[in-house]
Amino acid sequence: MKIAITGHRQGIGKAFAEQLSSRGHTIVGISRSDGENIRRTEHIANMIEPCDMFINNAQSQYAQTELFYSVWKRWRGSKKYIWNISTMMTEEPVNGVPEGLNDLDMSHYRIQKLALEEASRQLTHKDSLPRISIIRPGEVDTQGRGGADVNVWVKSVIDTFTQHDNIHISEISIAHTEKGFVL
Repeated sequence: MKIAITGHRQGIGKAFAEQLSSRGHTIVGISRSDGENIRRTEHIANMIEPCDMFINNAQSQYAQTELFYSVWKRWRGSKKYIWNISTMMTEEPVNGVPEGLNDLDMSHYRIQKLALEEASRQLTHKDSLPRISIIRPGEVDTQGRGGADVNVWVKSVIDTFTQHDNIHISEISIAHTEKGFVL
């Protein structure tokens, strides 16, 4: 399978790229560090269009949602997959943030991810294909601030989706607990 991943050079995107590549998939990596910018929506959508799957991971204001719309329009009715990476922060208002982060910035981030989730629901309602999934990580250590090991978290996501060929997961939250991961 040919899989496009935004933000494939760091954190969750990097872990997806490495693990899916090791399983034999071809990765089309799209990252700012390679000179790409998801705010160039049509250019990036052109890169994604020939792929079979899109992991919509990188976030830059509302560009993640705009890119999702553009890819969906191109893929409408096709047997392809879109995984929209959101956050468990969408489940409750922001109330306190880790040291070094700004409460207002995190509120903006939450609202941008809520827009992505609502767009996912709206487009799923319009057409059942492509298959759209909202994936919400809990605290994952993507920037050295603590949380679940990003590689273990990504493996849990991939395993969850690939163990059941005949089941579509439209929304899932996966958080680390002291006893392991909770779905």
